[in-house]
Amino acid sequence: MAERYIYQEEPHDSESEEIHHNCAIVGAYSNGSSSNGETLSRSVLNGLVALNHRGQEGAGILLANEDAFAIEKDNGLAEIVFTAKRSLPKLLNASVCLGQDRYSTSGTDFDTQPFVDQGIACAHNGNLTNISWLREEYNLPSVIDGVESDTRAALAVINRMPGSERDRILEGIKRLEGAYSMVFATTGEDPSLFASRDPLGFRPLSLGRFKDGSGFTVASEDVAFGPMNSEFVRDILPGETVMINGDGVTTIAMDNREALAQCIFELIYISRPDSTIFGTSVYEFRSREGEILGRHLPEGAEVVMPVPRSGIAAAQGVANSEGFRERIRSFTEDKGILYQDGIYTNPYININKGSRTFIQPNQRQEAARSKYSVNQAIVEGKSVVIVDDSIVRGSIAEVVKKLREAGAREVHALIASPELKHACYMGVDFGKGELIANKIPDIDDRATSLGLDSLYHMSYSEIIEAAIGNKVEESVVGDIFRRNDFCGACFTGEYPLDITGVIPRTNKNEK
Repeated sequence: MAERYIYQEEPHDSESEEIHHNCAIVGAYSNGSSSNGETLSRSVLNGLVALNHRGQEGAGILLANEDAFAIEKDNGLAEIVFTAKRSLPKLLNASVCLGQDRYSTSGTDFDTQPFVDQGIACAHNGNLTNISWLREEYNLPSVIDGVESDTRAALAVINRMPGSERDRILEGIKRLEGAYSMVFATTGEDPSLFASRDPLGFRPLSLGRFKDGSGFTVASEDVAFGPMNSEFVRDILPGETVMINGDGVTTIAMDNREALAQCIFELIYISRPDSTIFGTSVYEFRSREGEILGRHLPEGAEVVMPVPRSGIAAAQGVANSEGFRERIRSFTEDKGILYQDGIYTNPYININKGSRTFIQPNQRQEAARSKYSVNQAIVEGKSVVIVDDSIVRGSIAEVVKKLREAGAREVHALIASPELKHACYMGVDFGKGELIANKIPDIDDRATSLGLDSLYHMSYSEIIEAAIGNKVEESVVGDIFRRNDFCGACFTGEYPLDITGVIPRTNKNEK
């Protein structure tokens, strides 16, 4: 539905804005959990650990039974929180459990979820775009229970609705706009788990079933199900709300839209490569990106290598491309091109903060500098092509610098996404003023500033080709994302909904 896309300038834009990220949510219902809920909370913890790539800033787990909630949460990676800082929550006869890996996109840094209010607990992945309106409409303070986040405000709105917990959830989510995948827990005679996904389907959410048949699971990505001893059943549909309790899984609301706005950045970077997102294998998508990038290999390139870890699948796709195969080095002649792993990441550096420098709230440049090392034997004297998923603020310059120091003769970059030029208000929350493509608009000047000999970004039509598996006519490039049920607003500036009601994230610790 093209008319839902509204072009407008971002409502806030300053040099202090930071690049933020998603969260991960997990839910579980079981009628066969241990007496104190420890088996259920352990299962949810396993899911959170599997999804820690989505949020490294905090983790929380909540249990619910007929009468009460029990919750534990703290700052840090999920496994560190629940081994070094906190015990898993325990609650007699608990049958519902929620969990969240936190990376804040609005409010303050450490508003870790789940939140609880008036018999309803919730956790949220995404970002609401009408929070300013909701606060005004329902006379809500900017800080509730010491928390500033859009999720806490949404829970307050839900509890302004009349009726039972179920009725309040169903009526409340009708008032929400933006990107949201949410899980809720309720107490009462039949404690229930609810899962809801916004009508445009920005964020993924999947339903699973415990392998022993004792209940069901919900998670941001299907890769969480294996560690939870469950298996994938289906995706929660855009606009769908399901209720899970002793009666099984019931769809209790459905808001169908003619067009979707699935976040293309989920496929490019956010999700794990072994996930299936929006019905698409993330690994296969990234591999197709690489095959397309292989059409743009610079002349004279001798070595292709990924910037690990997010560039690996695309780089392998380059190595499988027709352009690469045509130039591959023969066994008899010392010429051509090779695929090699020339850049190493030390998994033990910044282990307490998490390995993904993209979503670290502070000191990203320093993290990138310490994270990467280069194999001099592979790159010395060579013309090197590095493959990465995206360039955001420009921390790739640290990788290029290390390649030069190791003796690389030339360094070229193939980037498996278009240029990021606009803020995202649907849960990733790029700050426009921080994007290097805006600071240095000319791509050749930008390449020079990053220390590169050349720089190539995928076009809009190429990224959609990777998503759908077919070439796309350039004549429809202007509306190519919405025609294919994706949101590409971070590239185009064309938003699928009104964004004037968002609230910016505050971070007083950024350097």
